[in-house]
Amino acid sequence: MAFELSERSLKRMEGLDNALIDVVKLAITRTPIDFGVAYMGGMRTAEEQNQLFKQGASQCDGYLKLSKHQSGLAVDLNVFVGNTMVSNKEMLCVIAGVMFSCASERGIKLRWGLDWNMNGDIRDNKFNDMFHFERIR
Repeated sequence: MAFELSERSLKRMEGLDNALIDVVKLAITRTPIDFGVAYMGGMRTAEEQNQLFKQGASQCDGYLKLSKHQSGLAVDLNVFVGNTMVSNKEMLCVIAGVMFSCASERGIKLRWGLDWNMNGDIRDNKFNDMFHFERIR
C-alpha cells in the first residue's frame, strides 16, 4: 500500500528547499510506514523557533543560533498508524532509512536529528530530535 502526503502536510512544506520537498514526496511513496509533516515542521519564523527553544524542543533560539527550519532546509516528520500520530523510535528509524535512500537517489545529503554527528550511531547524541531531517549543502 502506497501512502501519500495530506494537503496539510503539503501546505506545511511551503517555502522549504525544493530538493528536500522532493525527497519527502518520494519517501512517502516508498515507505512501509505512514508519515506526515509535523505542526511547525516546515518553515519557521524567529519567534516560532524561539518558542520551541524556550520549551526545550530545540537547541536553536532563532536569533543568535538559527535553525535550518528558518532557511527552509529542515523538515520534521510525524509517524501515523491509521489516523493516530505515534511517537515510535523504531518506526522513525525505518522512515529515516527511506529518507536517506531517496536523498541519495536525488544526489542530496541529509542529516537526521537522531544522528547529528552523522557517524551512524544513534546512541551518542546529547540532544535527540528523531523527527528532524535537514538538507546539508
